[in-house]
Amino acid sequence: MDVSQYLEIFIDETKEHLQSLNEHLLILEKEPENEDTINEIFRSAHSLKGMAGTMGYKRMQRLTHDMENVFSEIRAGKMKVKAELVDVLFKGL
Repeated sequence: MDVSQYLEIFIDETKEHLQSLNEHLLILEKEPENEDTINEIFRSAHSLKGMAGTMGYKRMQRLTHDMENVFSEIRAGKMKVKAELVDVLFKGL
């Protein structure tokens, strides 16, 4: 599939999701138990994963898949949000 025609859309939507991730990580830093914020981060990571996969960007797909997995664990109560985690996530953006 020739995805070049979708590149501009991909870039625009990626920028929106990265902005959302940045904003919600800032909130999460102050409110680590905020379920709405956790869910928003999960959704953005999930969307980015799907978009990256469609475009064939495997490294980005793996990174966002890992991020999605972390937030699945947080949502399930198996992992807590800590400052170190937020720092690593910011570096990944």
